[in-house]
Amino acid sequence: MKKLVFLLLSGLLVISACGKTIEPSNVINGFKDDGLSVKHEKEMKKEDYGPAPMKAEKAKIFEVEDGKNARLLMFKSDDDLQETKKYYDELGKSSAILHSHTYSKNNYLLQMNGEIDESTFNKYKKSLNKTLK
Repeated sequence: MKKLVFLLLSGLLVISACGKTIEPSNVINGFKDDGLSVKHEKEMKKEDYGPAPMKAEKAKIFEVEDGKNARLLMFKSDDDLQETKKYYDELGKSSAILHSHTYSKNNYLLQMNGEIDESTFNKYKKSLNKTLK
């Protein structure tokens, strides 16, 4: 009987942990913990989106280096995430000056100024993956 109760409680803990939402602030803290630059972090407002789709449930913008920014967007639906990622990817194809790095994982999109070195972007991707495990 004790084994059955233990198994049931263990199962409930696993199920409740799987449903845990990781907030953008957790990801940002992960960046900081990994020694990555997160300057002037703020919640995104309408003007921070520019012409990009405003489909994110929550979003933060921050400076990575020399006035070059990154956005961390959290979405409720994969369709909204993919639409936004496609927007940034297509924009970069239309003009080299509009190129940006994009990476999606689970319900998150990381978008970063394309003038930032890819090796720097990869460090943020690695940190994001670690936080979202």
